[in-house]
Amino acid sequence: MTDSQSFQRFAAIVAIVGFFTAMTSNVLQGIPVHFSLDITTNPSLFLSVGPAGASLIRWGLILDMLGYYLPFLPLSLFLGYWFKTRNPLWSRFFTVCGLGYIFIGAVGAVTIAVVQPHLANAYAEASIDQRTMLEIIFESIWTIIYRGLWNILGELLAGIWFLGVGFLLQTERRALGITGMIVGASALLDFLGNILNVENLALLGLSIFLLLAPVWALWIGIDMLRKPVIVAEGMG
Repeated sequence: MTDSQSFQRFAAIVAIVGFFTAMTSNVLQGIPVHFSLDITTNPSLFLSVGPAGASLIRWGLILDMLGYYLPFLPLSLFLGYWFKTRNPLWSRFFTVCGLGYIFIGAVGAVTIAVVQPHLANAYAEASIDQRTMLEIIFESIWTIIYRGLWNILGELLAGIWFLGVGFLLQTERRALGITGMIVGASALLDFLGNILNVENLALLGLSIFLLLAPVWALWIGIDMLRKPVIVAEGMG
């Protein structure tokens, strides 16, 4: 087995596993807040979940990192390697955007995973005035990460990567390429909604992205295992 074949297999398996970690992440984060969509506009709900709920959210965010971000790392590198023989500059550009989305998103997820349990535990024992201060602290951190890093910068980079990879991929695997472009469009919809402060637009784009991105990863992972890409060694 060549280097590209072994790495391709690794990327495919990681992408498939990422689907299950992403779905589990959504469940673990949703249980403590009863799957309320208000969490996007009222993040203080994460503070009133108690120690047990805080633990679920912590593990949910860790799996978020391992589901929506890091599993795309080997995939982005392999796709960049695959496409650079035909589109070297565009392939590098899209890969850099993908890597930016991955690292920004992962840092945001692990940051909240570390901060939220401590603030939630303190919130459970705090006075009314202290709770107000804890809410201000957490909402500030949440705004920086959720609105700034994740849903503005992160979604812009994700949108470019998915659109670009989807466009390049459709000549080889049309359905996967078109679906990837839809994922990219949904990310850009979320980006625009947050830039323009249109909550419904942002929520629509984010909802589509959170559903389709892991499904696309699962699909391309299975497809790469069933029909491996043939890349000439030394061409990358």
